[in-house]
Amino acid sequence: MAYPTNPIYKFLKDPLTNEVVTILKHIGDSEPFIILNIPFNEENTDYQEYLQWVADGGVAEAAD
Repeated sequence: MAYPTNPIYKFLKDPLTNEVVTILKHIGDSEPFIILNIPFNEENTDYQEYLQWVADGGVAEAAD
């Protein structure tokens, strides 16, 4: 992940299907880091925040 952009969003793939299944949100520039697993769920407030971030021009990092 690129540092120190905060927060950092990154897609995560399912290792069995190779499909993007969730978004990781990395918060913090130094330890302890906080990493949230955000589901693709319109009712999830973290997902709503992510969608607003994208609407404002943010681009999540691609999954590995």
